[in-house]
Amino acid sequence: MKQKSDIFSYIFLSIVAALLIIILVYFDASKTTIINFYDRLLIVGFCVIGCLFGISLAFYPGWYKKSSKSNKKSQRKKNEMVASRRRKGHHPDCDEFKDHVVRFNSKVFCTGCLGLALGAFSSIILMIIYIAINREITLIVSFLLLSLGLILIAFNFIEIMVPNRHKIIHIFSNIFIMIGFLMIVIGVFEITGSKTYAIISIIFTFLWLYARIQLSNLRHSIICGKCKEKCKMY
Repeated sequence: MKQKSDIFSYIFLSIVAALLIIILVYFDASKTTIINFYDRLLIVGFCVIGCLFGISLAFYPGWYKKSSKSNKKSQRKKNEMVASRRRKGHHPDCDEFKDHVVRFNSKVFCTGCLGLALGAFSSIILMIIYIAINREITLIVSFLLLSLGLILIAFNFIEIMVPNRHKIIHIFSNIFIMIGFLMIVIGVFEITGSKTYAIISIIFTFLWLYARIQLSNLRHSIICGKCKEKCKMY
């Protein structure tokens, strides 16, 4: 029950963040914005760091928690409660989660994490192109980028909770959410010309990503709850 309550809180905060972004660009849109190259480089640098952090979480989820004593205690207690079941691609080696992983030869990857990593890598490439071109983006295009970015986030949130989904669609959905984050940051930056607003939008992307992770965890808990096995990994 608490998990669902937390999810609603994160969804509510995500919607509020999206509305704040829209309000900011509406009142501070500038038709004559000229962005300094070094300001552009600064924002791109923050985005690249965020993408690298996301890639690290995709392949090594929770690595930043490993040093936490409380986390170790809770993990030890959880391991004592559940039956021994191997994990493959961050998921239990169970038929209920066969659509949540993809295999490449002998390697097994989580479809969601793989999509996020590919999306982050693609975003880094796009940001390099953005810096290399170093040209102003028109106001109309900037608004289109912002709008499409918000739509991609909403699509990902909905797609996560669809009961019967295709793993390829899930991979692309997670690729698109990362690119959507980039679209929002660039859109806000180009519309307002403000480093502060761009950094705020970067912070909001972490909120949206965390909300997406919590939605995914809820989905896993629902699957585990309906399963007749006793291991209950989620």
